[in-house]
Amino acid sequence: MKLRIALVQFSRDRLNKHGNVERMLSTLSEIKNVDVVCLPEAWTGGGDLFLEEKECEPLLASLCQLAAENNYNLLTGGLFNRRGRKIFDTCHVINRDGKVIGFYDKRFPSTAFNERDFCSPGDASPVFKVDDVKIGIVICVDALYPELTRNLALNDACIIFNPSNIPENRSELWKHVSVTRAVENTVFYIFVNNTNTLYPDERMVKGHSLVVAPDGEIILEAGEEQKVFQRDLDLSQIDKIRKRWRYLNDIRQQPVY
Repeated sequence: MKLRIALVQFSRDRLNKHGNVERMLSTLSEIKNVDVVCLPEAWTGGGDLFLEEKECEPLLASLCQLAAENNYNLLTGGLFNRRGRKIFDTCHVINRDGKVIGFYDKRFPSTAFNERDFCSPGDASPVFKVDDVKIGIVICVDALYPELTRNLALNDACIIFNPSNIPENRSELWKHVSVTRAVENTVFYIFVNNTNTLYPDERMVKGHSLVVAPDGEIILEAGEEQKVFQRDLDLSQIDKIRKRWRYLNDIRQQPVY
């Protein structure tokens, strides 16, 4: 089975929430003939420009409409949004029918930039089924907690999406992390980043989104341009590689934690 994915490497304006939303909706309206679209984290703007509930609901409605009109599954990346009295960093999963089938909240908001002062942690790592394919999500720094990705893989996720907002000087680190997570779990690993924008401390964010195959081969490495990158994933690779690399079976049979 093959799955065509699209990564939206987005040049956001950190201080212009309305403009970012308008440009993203326009970008999504032009994506055709793909199975899954993934957006980056915090593409609506800086984390301090979180979405109030009255803003999040119509945005989700628009995203659902675009997914249905263009016949793709859509991962909303990471939206800082208020639910009740709390703020979460959330990736919603929207199916081809334009229905939200679930969501993932970032498990470990960053301590480096005081996200935990305003952003509450999620408490679950669900596996989602899109087009009969099981996928998992880890948002940004969640990638550095290997147990999260391992547990998703042990629960049969074969593609892990990592929507992020990573500064340029950490791009090489994220490449190594992405390759490692793919190999140790024999999954496809998808890192989706913003570009040409600023991190909270004014460092540049410069793209370099990645698609890594379960054998560790980087099959897509983006540059710095704002662009929608597409790639076909041959899911039959997973079984072939797992016959040789039996890491998940070994852990299931002899858990070490």
